[in-house]
Amino acid sequence: MSKSNARPSLAERLAAVAGPPAQPAAMIEKEIEKLDTARATAIQAPRVKKPTVVAPAPEIVTVPKARDGKVMVAGYFSPQMAKAVKLLAVERDTTVQALIGEGLDTILHKYGKHPMGER
Repeated sequence: MSKSNARPSLAERLAAVAGPPAQPAAMIEKEIEKLDTARATAIQAPRVKKPTVVAPAPEIVTVPKARDGKVMVAGYFSPQMAKAVKLLAVERDTTVQALIGEGLDTILHKYGKHPMGER
């Protein structure tokens, strides 16, 4: 302490608590011992085979018979058009697909093509 009536400095307090400084060579030897112990343990420890990961079987997708051999023909229309077609299908107790098929048959007939009759 520098003065008898003054409090000790923080550095002096920390040095007193920490004790003597460690020697670098001793610290290195301790680290080497730790590594040697870890290596010895790793060598002696039995090796466990990692479990093989089996991929789940892909889901089998079945196509409904109504769609078997068919190809989708689609288009984008306004929400109002979609609503009108759906309402018409309900009013006529049929499906939207049947109405679209009827409309496509009408277009084919109009342009001199043979209607397919798919509904």
